[in-house]
Amino acid sequence: METYTEKVKHIRLITMAPMSKIASALHESDNDVAKAIELLIKQKQADAVEMANRVTNTNIVYSYVHNNKVGAMIVLACQTDFVAKHLLFQVLAKDICMHIVSAPQVNYISEANLNPQDVAEAKAEYARGMEKKPQSIIDKIVAGKWQKRLEEMCLLDQKFVKDDTKTIRQLIQSVSATVGEKIEIKKFIKMTTSEVGCR
Repeated sequence: METYTEKVKHIRLITMAPMSKIASALHESDNDVAKAIELLIKQKQADAVEMANRVTNTNIVYSYVHNNKVGAMIVLACQTDFVAKHLLFQVLAKDICMHIVSAPQVNYISEANLNPQDVAEAKAEYARGMEKKPQSIIDKIVAGKWQKRLEEMCLLDQKFVKDDTKTIRQLIQSVSATVGEKIEIKKFIKMTTSEVGCR
């Protein structure tokens, strides 16, 4: 049976929450480790809005090569060295690289990296020929087509190759909520024996 100290260490390893919050979570959950972990993760998810405004100034470079034919390298950022060295962060970096290698087409990190004029022109093209439809219908159709296009070319909007129930954005948000720090992809590159694409 785990001692209180062992429980705290176990929860700290998984959630990386401050000791004071771990103690409170254990108290609220009657020393149930699983319930305490669930409570701490929910608390971190509630802080997600505030987390978006934080600065990520600790970067790591991670690479993955498959069969010496195709490879990917990313610059993944968080807020502290402590998180950058944590296994969860390292696994996330590997998973993203593996996804990039497996993705048939990935050119940008997110819609924010696209030229606004190109976005406007693409949406106008999607709406062409639908002038007689109600504007609400046009907007819905255009939004659907544009989202599909984003999923084709933007890394964060793509469905994770190892779990298509979540996007890369959601994968990052999940780890971010667990470690309690903002995490973002600063840059990535995909390389094959025939071509190189970089954003």
